Amino acid sequence: MLATLRRIIQEVNQAHDLTQALNIVVSRVKESMGTDVCSVYLCDESDSHFRLMASDGLNPSAVGKVRLAYGEGLVGEVAERAEPVNLDNAPSHPRFHFIEETRETPYHAFLGVPIIHHRKVQGVLIVQQRAQRLFGEDETALLLTIAAQLSGALAHADHSGGGGVIHPRRRLNGGLVLSG
Repeated sequence: MLATLRRIIQEVNQAHDLTQALNIVVSRVKESMGTDVCSVYLCDESDSHFRLMASDGLNPSAVGKVRLAYGEGLVGEVAERAEPVNLDNAPSHPRFHFIEETRETPYHAFLGVPIIHHRKVQGVLIVQQRAQRLFGEDETALLLTIAAQLSGALAHADHSGGGGVIHPRRRLNGGLVLSG
């Protein structure tokens, strides 16, 4: 798990902007966890919504367009609780919200973790799988750790005013460097 985490963080550290960093995260997490989908929804405070900002596995044309109001769907559930939500049959959950544009209906297993910086939820990192199963403790720990690392990049990209550009100095100060 540490080798996987180190590899993902090193690749994210090489990203030139936030979009590239998010795309690296979803691609590498999906690959390393063997899931069918990995997605990132980020808070858009200008209109109180979560916006799908990156996905590997959902309909690519939905990225940047799909929005969920705060408190809506399983994304809202993760954000409200500010803790992981692990489900073996997400479509049967009362908070499940079908979004036609994402084409997510065949996915049963769902693990969503909050992306938190200074006790404020910035977004939600999600993995989904067709199989009906719960994700294990190691998988949850890996996703939580990646979300924690991602929170620093998001906070610093936000404050840089550079349109989501991740500057090397900010990367170092933002906690994205994994030593060891």
